[in-house]
Amino acid sequence: MLLYRAIRKLKLHDLFYHTMRPFYTQKVSTTDIAVYEAERRLQALHPDGGKSCLCQNVLEESFPYDLQVVIPVYNMAQYIEECLESVLNQQTHYRFVVTVVNDGSTDDTPDILQRYADHPNVMLINQENRGFSGARNAALAHLIGRYITFVDADDRLPSGAIEALMSAAERTQADIVEGGYRRYVGNTTTYTYRHKADEEAHWNVLYGYPVGKVYRASLFADVQFPLGYWFEDTICTYILYPRCSRVVTICDVVYEYRINEGGISFASQGDIRTLDALWVTRQVLADSQRCNIAITPALYDGFLVDLRVNYTRFVTLADETLHRDVFIVSCELMKLYFSGLRTNNPILKPLEQALLEADYGAYRFYGRCYLCV
Repeated sequence: MLLYRAIRKLKLHDLFYHTMRPFYTQKVSTTDIAVYEAERRLQALHPDGGKSCLCQNVLEESFPYDLQVVIPVYNMAQYIEECLESVLNQQTHYRFVVTVVNDGSTDDTPDILQRYADHPNVMLINQENRGFSGARNAALAHLIGRYITFVDADDRLPSGAIEALMSAAERTQADIVEGGYRRYVGNTTTYTYRHKADEEAHWNVLYGYPVGKVYRASLFADVQFPLGYWFEDTICTYILYPRCSRVVTICDVVYEYRINEGGISFASQGDIRTLDALWVTRQVLADSQRCNIAITPALYDGFLVDLRVNYTRFVTLADETLHRDVFIVSCELMKLYFSGLRTNNPILKPLEQALLEADYGAYRFYGRCYLCV
């Protein structure tokens, strides 16, 4: 991969791809029988055991809080106190409550959380382990804030985050307000992302993480995070974002993301459960149609971006047949939901072409040239 990284660094990857692609062509069958067999093999490796994200949550008629901060916690004794303090110490005139869901922790997390049980701004929920989705959903089942935000238990909010997000939401009456974020290790910031301006924007500018933003609570009236899957954040692209009438971005950095080698991004590498990335994409696409969300060019581009991200997740799995089968099922999803649409994004066009032509070789070559994996 050193060669591909060098080519990309020199910004020659597009030329290299289009020049060399004919030598990598490898067409596969995408007939109904081929799709059925591909899915059967994948299900045998890791069955699709997840569930729909559609549900019915309870919204208060008159919200007692402006903002409900949802923190799912599982075995985070090392970080949860720092996380909670970063939220509770926010200086803001907005009324907020922190819904902390202890998802069956077996370390010292319950003892630490118990110290906050009587805090006037904390609502503590203890439950048996139901996974990340189940923990978030426990908080979403009863929505008591006009807006919702999510914080992971090993991350933190910088000073002024709530005030900046809620002030923008109040001023613009947006459905989602998103700010920037920084990644850090220890005391070192490794990356910072900021929006260029405080402005109304199309939802396709939002990053795919559920954190770093506030959502109007009504967006979750009939939606939860799909149970039984890794990569449950997929609902953002296919359901939450497209339902928004108004999206606003702000320049402020409002979230601090800890690079944690115990997190899902690291833990999933080489694990067959990574196949959930395909299954959850399929499930949430189906749910999106049940919600009558329009198939638009923006949603289509979101789908192609999703496939790019999924590619980087699957690349740690060594089974070549698995990669081919994932490609075949992805071709079927594209045909089923996005037939006739075409992207204008030059980075996505080669991926689109590989899918349209059922060219598995070009798909794999795209991964090397454009994703360097």
